[in-house]
Amino acid sequence: MSAGKRDQLITLQSATVTTDDYGGEILSWGTVGEEWAAVFYGRGDERRQAAMEQGSQAATFQVLSNPNTLAMTVEGRIVHRSANWDIVGIAPDKPERGLIEFTAVRAV
Repeated sequence: MSAGKRDQLITLQSATVTTDDYGGEILSWGTVGEEWAAVFYGRGDERRQAAMEQGSQAATFQVLSNPNTLAMTVEGRIVHRSANWDIVGIAPDKPERGLIEFTAVRAV
């Protein structure tokens, strides 16, 4: 995947699990930071296949490598255009360029 124009503002979030008074788990999301990203949506055949299987959409978010982006894990999520995208993969994109790519999905 080639480098794109990082013109979409995204919010990186990580999950925190706490326990309520009854021993149940409560999941809350905290903001790690905001980053400018190039967003690449799946090819048409990938979008159709995802819709048939799960009603989901996939995208790749390409951001600069920095302490916030390096701290992200597949337990995190991305907020983009008021939608929550669950991170399913993280890949450095040619470290000499200083980029990281997050593959994420959202329910549609």
